[in-house]
Amino acid sequence: MKSPFRNTWEIYTGRFERVLLLMLFTTLPLLIVHSFATNYIYAITPSMDPLYSFADIYYGLITILLYIFAQVPYVRFVYNEYNDMERSFQDAIFQFIVLGFTVFIFATIVSILSIIGFSLFIIPGFIILALTLPVPYVSVFDKKSVWRSYKEGIRIGKKHFWKIFLLILVTGLLEMIAGVLITSQIFNITNSFAAQIITQIVLNLIYYPFIVMLLSSCMIKWREEQKVLETRDETEVA
Repeated sequence: MKSPFRNTWEIYTGRFERVLLLMLFTTLPLLIVHSFATNYIYAITPSMDPLYSFADIYYGLITILLYIFAQVPYVRFVYNEYNDMERSFQDAIFQFIVLGFTVFIFATIVSILSIIGFSLFIIPGFIILALTLPVPYVSVFDKKSVWRSYKEGIRIGKKHFWKIFLLILVTGLLEMIAGVLITSQIFNITNSFAAQIITQIVLNLIYYPFIVMLLSSCMIKWREEQKVLETRDETEVA
């Protein structure tokens, strides 16, 4: 793969009707769960400080968990489309069902470790997330559990740490800025809390799949490069 961004754009725009179905069947329900869960937590969690609340920890935990878990169908869809596999959409849904549980358990562990890291000095949280993020991708690419994929996944995470780190940081900042700008415009139109939530869900629904698909394309490229290097090394040894 020469250009991960171009590959992502072609799939996102050229197969948008299927991407839209993935959004509606997988991402939208999870975004609704995330919205209700986090708002309920903020409502019942007492705040000892006007700038900080224990609810922020739960919010971060749920956000990271669902961020990792919800990637599965998009990762598989990009892989299928790149390899010209038939019934790519159906297979993406099927693999989401088959691999979803192990990815969910892995996402739970990573989210807890990441939140501990963020709570300490922020940077450790990003390090943990960047190192472990490739693991579910390898799992979905090869259709095997995350426990059999973590070695290769972490190896990719180490080798391309700064690229993954910057992708997470930059895309996260862009989403935050877009969310603030759009929310401020909504405030000028209405004070409805429901309108604000719906707007945020729609923004995430459009933005999140593209970022995951871009990461998937990058992972495919990095794995291809790694295999080329391994083949070259084997040839030189022989």
